[in-house]
Amino acid sequence: MEGGGPGALGRNTWLKKCRVEDGDYDEKSESRTRDINIGGKATVWMGKGDQLVIETPGGGAWGAPEGTNKGLNDHIVAWEPRGSIAERAAAQASF
Repeated sequence: MEGGGPGALGRNTWLKKCRVEDGDYDEKSESRTRDINIGGKATVWMGKGDQLVIETPGGGAWGAPEGTNKGLNDHIVAWEPRGSIAERAAAQASF
């Protein structure tokens, strides 16, 4: 418990069925669904057969990271975007 470390990240994934009317259906594709990370705050219009998978974040530990003699705040590093923020930015940059 006192091993100090980050908790697991959460994720909200829309499992969207591919449809001709949505323009994302491909007869040659083996996959009939698309996995879309919708981030933490989003509104989407889901269709019949679509699913929403919610993975809740895990809790972090208290104290300095295991195997270190650092003080309580010595392990804090600069914040970098991770998880759904980084994935969304990367997805937007790929278009």
